[in-house]
Amino acid sequence: MTTTNSSTEERVSRLEGAYEHLATKEDVAKVETEVVRVRADVATLEGRLIRWMVGAVISGMIAISALTALIVRLLN
Repeated sequence: MTTTNSSTEERVSRLEGAYEHLATKEDVAKVETEVVRVRADVATLEGRLIRWMVGAVISGMIAISALTALIVRLLN
């Protein structure tokens, strides 16, 4: 993309303009901080989900056991 008619100033200006959209160190640091926060949120939610699932499974097992015991008593 280099042209022989462009002056050095024009070429440098074009290169500087191309770098304006790139992330700075500050931008990268902000994203890294946000990623750490999101990971912590996911870990918290994962822990809550596991507790709810364990509770639901245990409750279901108790309900099925009680229903089974009721059916056995009714059939005898």
